[in-house]
Amino acid sequence: MALFQRAASWLFIKGQETIWVLRLEGDHLVVCGPGSGREHFAFAGDEEVETFQVSFAERLMATGWILWGVDRERRSGRERRVGARDAVDRRLPRPAMEDPAARGDWR
Repeated sequence: MALFQRAASWLFIKGQETIWVLRLEGDHLVVCGPGSGREHFAFAGDEEVETFQVSFAERLMATGWILWGVDRERRSGRERRVGARDAVDRRLPRPAMEDPAARGDWR
């Protein structure tokens, strides 16, 4: 696990146009926009992709684009829940008698 959290996506705006830069799993980057344009980039390692990201962002800002938002990768790999779950998978259907909607109790 990395010692730092790197950004997973960036949104740049210029007037009514947007460019969304998304870092995918591994060393891949997708640039969406402006308009319907889309490019996919693959890199040899973290250093190479990060160098490209910085250079790309600097070029955008030098031409009038504004970094509007950053979305950081939220999955840290650790369990956040403090309480135990009552079921292995909470998405599994509950028996009808336990489900008020199945019994018709719509209060």
